[in-house]
Amino acid sequence: MSSQPGRDLPLCWEQHCKLLPGVAGVQASRVAHWTVEEVADFIHSLPGCEEQAKHFREEQIDGKAFLLLTQRDIVKIMSVKLGPALKIYNSILMFKHADDNQSAGSDANT
Repeated sequence: MSSQPGRDLPLCWEQHCKLLPGVAGVQASRVAHWTVEEVADFIHSLPGCEEQAKHFREEQIDGKAFLLLTQRDIVKIMSVKLGPALKIYNSILMFKHADDNQSAGSDANT
């Protein structure tokens, strides 16, 4: 089974944006340039994920590595509890979704 949702899977992005306000409008292409410290700061800003920020710092997860993480990596390898792991992984999906939307918008304009 794929760790990525299907493109046609209806997701409640507006609801996710309300639950994870620091994620809205941020594109994966920008996240890819984040330093280890910026990733840790972002994780710390997520509600209920303050403790996990140190794990990301200790594992030296920069922006590129952050975008490569799967939910399984976060839960099994990094030993993050499911609740915070869901918030973190959904943030990654939302960053990637913002890139997809940007690409679709620029394709429509050409």
